[in-house]
Amino acid sequence: MKSALELAMERSGVAAKLTPEQKRKIEDIRAVAKSKVAEEEIMAAKKISGMNDPAAIAQLKEQSAAFIRKIEAGAEAQVEKVRGGK
Repeated sequence: MKSALELAMERSGVAAKLTPEQKRKIEDIRAVAKSKVAEEEIMAAKKISGMNDPAAIAQLKEQSAAFIRKIEAGAEAQVEKVRGGK
């Protein structure tokens, strides 16, 4: 899956040339992030299934979504480092 930045770069014709090693590292970073997100979704669903309080369920969903955003942001920061960005 490509990031919004990658898609924008492709559309503008400014796509960065990545080495095969960089591409592999980026794929690995994204695969790990994807597995962490899946794990969080499963764990949250398991916790929610045993809850009856709508407020507690909403809070857990919010916490889970924040954690997933943190995982994704961390992965994108790692990808930028691999690309040679800031």
